Amino acid sequence: MAILDPEVEAVLRDQLPDIIERRHPPLETDVSSSGAALVRRHALRRLVFADVVGLIFAALLGPLLLSAVSSNPQSSATASAAVYVFNLAMIPVFIAMLTLYGLYRGITRRISMSVFSDLRNIIHALMISGFLCAIVAYVANKDFGVEDLSVAKIVSVCLVAAIVVPLARVVAFGLLGYASVGSVPVIVVGTGKLAQTVASHLRAHSSVKFVGFVDDNPLGSADVIGELDELPELCRLHGVARVVVCFSRTHPERTTEMLKSLAGQVGVSIVPRYYELITARSHVEDLSGLPMLDIAPASLSVGARFLKRTFDIIVSSVILLIAAPFFAVAAVLIKATSTGPVFFRQSRTGRHEQPFSMMKFRTMYDNAEARRHELEHLNEMDGPLFKVQNDPRVTRVGRVLRKTSLDEFPQLINVWKGDMSLVGPRPFVVAEAMGIEGWARKRFEARPGMTGLWQVSGRNELSHLELCRLDYLYVASWSFWWDMQILWLTPSTIFRGRGAS
Repeated sequence: MAILDPEVEAVLRDQLPDIIERRHPPLETDVSSSGAALVRRHALRRLVFADVVGLIFAALLGPLLLSAVSSNPQSSATASAAVYVFNLAMIPVFIAMLTLYGLYRGITRRISMSVFSDLRNIIHALMISGFLCAIVAYVANKDFGVEDLSVAKIVSVCLVAAIVVPLARVVAFGLLGYASVGSVPVIVVGTGKLAQTVASHLRAHSSVKFVGFVDDNPLGSADVIGELDELPELCRLHGVARVVVCFSRTHPERTTEMLKSLAGQVGVSIVPRYYELITARSHVEDLSGLPMLDIAPASLSVGARFLKRTFDIIVSSVILLIAAPFFAVAAVLIKATSTGPVFFRQSRTGRHEQPFSMMKFRTMYDNAEARRHELEHLNEMDGPLFKVQNDPRVTRVGRVLRKTSLDEFPQLINVWKGDMSLVGPRPFVVAEAMGIEGWARKRFEARPGMTGLWQVSGRNELSHLELCRLDYLYVASWSFWWDMQILWLTPSTIFRGRGAS
């Protein structure tokens, strides 16, 4: 005897496999065709194009600059066409060397397209390429009589390329962004506090589109788009290029099996346990197939401190001289649009918890501090910090200065005096600093900075706890190279205006 009507049974027989497959897609589903592969191809094309343009520019400009600065009449003569033809013909050699250094392979495995982390490899690749070109030029000069080819001209091309190629990459990824394909879609596996922190960092990147969380046992329902079984299908539907794995209550073995099915199709990043101790200088050590992470110590030697302070004095002095006309224009605008002084001075907590007077361009009306209690209920920051998005105390000129962070420029005077550094922890107001406790007080071992990890990681979009963690991480694992990386990222952060108010 039939349990179901024959027509209903026929419909179920036809549609049930499709229903099951949509709910539990097979692990071999191709999740890369719509998202990850497109991002990889586009990033690679853009990167190669930027390098070629930079190398062409260097090939043409290098000999001209050498002619302009050379005191040798023969060297200062305009280079012949053979020199330019040779330089342009050697561009494939440079591209091949950049490829050997992994400068095209690694860029597609990152969430954030930062050029700074590739600078060392770029310089090395250009040096080796220049050496090979010098050998070819020597042979061409000796055997074919091309006398205009010289080591000096090749060195000039390499020096120009060392500046132009990174700048071309910055323009390709920093200024142009992902306009043609959109931001990189990212899914976070797991929920909870860490997953929310990771999502905040992802949202702070203009090149990233946070899709949502995936978890079998989610903590909360906000932005949860599915369970672990649905991850391959979700990656396909949203064109996801990368999955970031955080801690989850799902059994690790189950998560591992699912991620193995995605490897090679969608990029996978894993947030390690004890991530608070790991920095960009940490490295992976292999122990018979078992990966181990090294915790890089801070390099706060006497020599390192001297280098940092010397760099602060030189750079702040140069910028103050160059920015003097801007100071004058800003002073006129501030005085013309509101009453009060040009500079705003506030007591902040510096190194070893010593207070100092920090300078900024005044962006608020003269009685702003007296009105703060009226706005306490509008505070958008957690912890001891105070920030209101559309603060009525801010002047029209001050709003522009704050949005572009130009109000911070007078702090260069504090840097020159030694109260602050170009890079360091955020300088807290004395009352706010008194609320810092425990491990977070390590921040007071370093001079506060005009910019820092917090500023380039999202600023006001991150929580107070994350601010303290980033500042602790900076002090605990400081290096001069890290300072250079933060300074490199600061202009693009200001340009995008992310987290500023």
